[in-house]
Amino acid sequence: MLMSNTPQPTEPLSDGLLPLMTEAAEQADALMHRGGEALRHTGQNLQQRATHAREVASDYVRNEPFKSLLMAAATGAVLMGLASLLSRSHTPR
Repeated sequence: MLMSNTPQPTEPLSDGLLPLMTEAAEQADALMHRGGEALRHTGQNLQQRATHAREVASDYVRNEPFKSLLMAAATGAVLMGLASLLSRSHTPR
C-alpha cells in the first residue's frame, strides 16, 4: 500500500518532497500548539494550587498565631543551624 504523498519513481524528487515537507510542517505546528496549550493549562493549575495553599496558610496563621510563630522560629533555627554546618565544612583548617 503506497501513501499518496510518497514520490513516484517517474516524478522529480522535489515534486514528491514538497507535500511531505508541508505535511511535516503542519504536524510540527499542531504539536507546538498542543504543547503551548498544555503548558498554559499546567501554569493555571499551579497558580490555583499556590493561591489555595496561601489561603490555607493565611487561615492557619489567623486561627493559630502562637503556634505559627513557634513553627516559624523553629524553622529559622533549623535553617541557621544547617547554614552554620555547611559554612564550617567549607572553611579550610
